[in-house]
Amino acid sequence: MARNQQLRVLQALDVARTQLYHFMAIVIAGMGFFTDAYDLFTISLVADLIVHRYYPDGRTGNYISVLINAVSLSGTIPGQLLFGWLGDKMGRKRIYGVTLLLMVFCSLASGFTFGKSTYKSVVVTLCFFRFWLGVSIGGDYPLSATIMSEYANKRTRGAFMAAVFAMQGFGNVAAGLVGMITSKAFDNSSPDNIDYVWRIVLMFGAVPALLTYYWRTKMPETARYTALIAKDAKMAASDMSAVLNMHIPPEEEDGINLTSEDQYGLFSSDFLHRHGLHLLGTTVCWFVLDVTFYSLNMFMKDIFTTVGLLDGYRKSVNLFKRTSDITGLHTAIAAGCTLPGYFFAVAFIDRIGRIKIQLLGFTMMTAFQLCLAIPYDKWLECNNNKYGFAVLYGFIFFFANFGPNTTTFIVPAELFPARLRSTCHGISGAVGKIGAVLGVCAFSFLSCNFRVLLFLLVGCNLVGIVFTLLLPETKGKSLEEITGETEEGQTLDDEATVVNADDGIHVVPV
Repeated sequence: MARNQQLRVLQALDVARTQLYHFMAIVIAGMGFFTDAYDLFTISLVADLIVHRYYPDGRTGNYISVLINAVSLSGTIPGQLLFGWLGDKMGRKRIYGVTLLLMVFCSLASGFTFGKSTYKSVVVTLCFFRFWLGVSIGGDYPLSATIMSEYANKRTRGAFMAAVFAMQGFGNVAAGLVGMITSKAFDNSSPDNIDYVWRIVLMFGAVPALLTYYWRTKMPETARYTALIAKDAKMAASDMSAVLNMHIPPEEEDGINLTSEDQYGLFSSDFLHRHGLHLLGTTVCWFVLDVTFYSLNMFMKDIFTTVGLLDGYRKSVNLFKRTSDITGLHTAIAAGCTLPGYFFAVAFIDRIGRIKIQLLGFTMMTAFQLCLAIPYDKWLECNNNKYGFAVLYGFIFFFANFGPNTTTFIVPAELFPARLRSTCHGISGAVGKIGAVLGVCAFSFLSCNFRVLLFLLVGCNLVGIVFTLLLPETKGKSLEEITGETEEGQTLDDEATVVNADDGIHVVPV
């Protein structure tokens, strides 16, 4: 096969009609993100219960709350790097089930303690399993993104990937609902039952992940890994013929015979020349986005308490009532602003394009944060202003999701060659989660001066706008065309004709 000529199986994937298997892949990969969001955000909702139960002295409890919130985010960093690298070395499918099993085990283990039920044993055990839960969550990011990008056709690839990521929004809503229902169930019970509430909420995260484990292990390896990395184009054609209702003739040669200049590694000068700016752009944009997204999401309770939206929360002595109040508000924001943002991203990502949506998101987040920061004292003065504050706060999340929170997940899975795709996505995501940890820590130091934090987040958004300009648009292009693994303009029409038949789609060489 000629150098830089795209394989028939990859051409067939690029033009394949949307089929049931695409939606199955969205659900299978998406349930991992449902669990990811549930596990990452439930801890912020029940942290007060844990702190009140084991650290009632106040000052120490504040540090423990920050630690509990940050430890799982810290675990995602090595998880993204390790599993991203393994995804390129061992195959996407081979370790896809491993991350889910680790997620299930650590979700369940988070609800248990070892030894005597002292504050040390409880918190140390919780942090240990939350860290490893973070590792599994981190591993899910590059694998799910890469698998979905390599399965999808080029016309709707962005929508499919955005739909996978949108499951994060449903996980966010579920976190609030489970927390609220569980707290309500114990509303009139003894404070000694605090342990039951937070344990039930955390352990529930294992349920959705466990339900999809079987189907995740049955997914075939992606054709792009099999053909371009494992160099078995015949197996790739056979796998895709089975799952996509196509007949794809096997290639005369296995894989593409890359010349040495096409086999550059991650730390080579060739990679730096071809993709160095791309990797810089994806990592910095994800970093600044996560500083904003996680600090505003995980400390929503503290922010809304400050502006008077949770006066009942502050005054209530019933811990279960306080938890149900904050989880109810969390659910309202997630359902009213977070989810619609994801829906808009799915609907418009392949029409408007990734880069324009990312620029729009960063710009609108900046505008709404300035609307909160500049007249911040006015928001605090009048009790009637608190609902306007909540609406503007919600719009920040809407444009985060109809913006960089979705696109920073999609673009790294499209820009880099197949043999480095999962690794580079893992690097981008790991740097992003470093930003999330820094955002959580920054809030703990600036919690008494939220206005300063808002201005810092505005600065992060402006940095994101600048570095977005380093990224090329990927809408409507095949992955091989984007990465330079095939000649630009080498489309299906150059090599094959798609013939509709009663028994499916046939790819016939010209």
